[in-house]
Amino acid sequence: MVTRIGTVEARRILDDGAQVLEVLPEPDHRAEHLPGARSLPLPQLTREAAADLDRARPTLVYCYDTQCDLSGRAAARLQHLGFTEVYDYTGSKAAWLAMGWPYEGTKAPGLRAGALAEAAVTCAPSTPVAKVPDAGPGGVVLVVDDEGTLLGAIDPTSLPPDGATDLDAFDVAHPAPSSVRPSVTADELARSMDEAGETYVAVSTLEGFLLGVVERSALRVDR
Repeated sequence: MVTRIGTVEARRILDDGAQVLEVLPEPDHRAEHLPGARSLPLPQLTREAAADLDRARPTLVYCYDTQCDLSGRAAARLQHLGFTEVYDYTGSKAAWLAMGWPYEGTKAPGLRAGALAEAAVTCAPSTPVAKVPDAGPGGVVLVVDDEGTLLGAIDPTSLPPDGATDLDAFDVAHPAPSSVRPSVTADELARSMDEAGETYVAVSTLEGFLLGVVERSALRVDR
């Protein structure tokens, strides 16, 4: 039976020792792949190619993203070939990388937003306006909840006067500061920031967990 799973469940299954197959073309696998993943492109997934895999072992299959159907088709082929526990990781590689989790391949992690991010200055949503800290990287204070989820951004220079004692950080924060996933490359990030006229972006995971801040001036990319 094929079971379709999301990113958190995929990591649990991988950590538990499943055999992992990337069914994209081999150059994609060579550039970046989930830890320990074997390259078995869908056109090569024949009975002969699958002969040296363990049909009784949990098998996790993935491709590129939610719009790619290769993992679903590969999972169905594996089931037809007698694999008893097959997982189709529907979020696939894009979602894994968007969490900032470890990967293997020739693409250097240091060229991605996750590695370039600086620690942000943060405060809780219930922080009184008068106690909002001084700005950190990007000239902002980011508001996060107890789980580290990004709720908003505050420019301390634009806070209301001290008399606004009835307001807290949640009330005055911009609710939707720009954010990118940790997998975005420096070149991609520089391009998007320049096009949007942004001086900083927050870096957060697929689930909105704050990882840090990248300032445009810190990207050594001239455009």
